[in-house]
Amino acid sequence: MASEEEIKDMQESLRKLQAQVDDLSTGANRRRPGWVNFAIGFIVVFVVMFIGLGVFQFISAQ
Repeated sequence: MASEEEIKDMQESLRKLQAQVDDLSTGANRRRPGWVNFAIGFIVVFVVMFIGLGVFQFISAQ
């Protein structure tokens, strides 16, 4: 069986791991500001629009 000191070490490492899990799960719930979502959406739409225009010009040129 494990000695009392080993059990205390295991409990302490378990507490540290639980604290790390709590920190990581708290960080995962953070939300982006609205302007960041708008900027990402704007860039995506802009890129898709240019790709669509390029495909349209390629098809109409043939």
